[in-house]
Amino acid sequence: MAVNGFEVFDGDGHVLENDDEIAEYFEGDFANLQRFKTFGVWPSLDGWARGFIMASNDGEPRRYTHTDAKVWGEMLEIIGAKGTVLYPTAGLAAGLISDPKWAVETIKAYNNWLEDRYTSKDERLYGAGIVPVQDPEAAAIEIARCATERVRFPAMMLPSQTYLGKTYGDEFFWPIFEAAEKHNMPLAIHGGPSRGMGFDHFREFVKVHTLEHPFPLMMQLTDIVFSGVWDAFPKLKIAFLEGGATWVPFMMDRMDYEYDSVFGAASRQKLKKRPSDYLREGDNFWVAMELGEANLKYTIDAIGPDRILYASDYPHEPTEDDLTSELPDFLETSDFSDEIKRKLVHDNMISFYNLG
Repeated sequence: MAVNGFEVFDGDGHVLENDDEIAEYFEGDFANLQRFKTFGVWPSLDGWARGFIMASNDGEPRRYTHTDAKVWGEMLEIIGAKGTVLYPTAGLAAGLISDPKWAVETIKAYNNWLEDRYTSKDERLYGAGIVPVQDPEAAAIEIARCATERVRFPAMMLPSQTYLGKTYGDEFFWPIFEAAEKHNMPLAIHGGPSRGMGFDHFREFVKVHTLEHPFPLMMQLTDIVFSGVWDAFPKLKIAFLEGGATWVPFMMDRMDYEYDSVFGAASRQKLKKRPSDYLREGDNFWVAMELGEANLKYTIDAIGPDRILYASDYPHEPTEDDLTSELPDFLETSDFSDEIKRKLVHDNMISFYNLG
């Protein structure tokens, strides 16, 4: 299978969760609980009505409104990809679950469901398990379980936002990084919720959606770099997903500017490298691109072409028409060499997810 002569691997697809199914996968004291279907398994991402989409002009749906292994198998044929790594949709709000014990058990049930309903059904489907960041010790156990006992779980997702009042540079989360490094498990911070980001006054969702993905990624990256996470865990791979890639050169310049300023004196004493070097060198930092980013070449100039990931994002924003036109158009462009294109749409995903 190839698109315009290029093998393709999708680094970030999505499932649409089925609450009735997920409820069957709770374990122990949480199994067989009576459930009021008025309420979903997951908290709201932020209060916006995300569960409805506009129909096309002829009244036909623009895309699938459900997913399962069969649907995703068909989508791989449509995209022309030989595999995908599946991330949650409603589960992007996992970091907003207020009860740590409930978070652990809900996420464990989701990961059980993802394996049983997707990754064990089709060898082309891989799962990104969710990390219950509310309880780092339990999270470390779940990372080990996904790494050693589950079928085709090559990565774990960290929610981009939590209610905890701290971001991922805080040593509270370091047991998660220790487990991920120990098990050679890549982590991915995935944008999603907008709650608490300063966007609550907006009344048009397009404004929220413009900012809700890149801004939390910038916040998490800043904390991770200046807190020395990659000094403490030098083999830890973290991808920053669904905010595009062209914010990266800006953040490299911005962090270096502050590092060199009067405010960066403590950082200059603590960090082993300049902030931009953590993004430019080694295998720590990875980022997902958007096919339509006109300034992608500047990100490639800044960090090279080896750690930039292709993501279909299906079935979120793109329609089937988008998926069957944007990727071939990108691969036909003369902006990048064939070697770089191969890395961007296939090789880098194999490398990041350790699928080689």
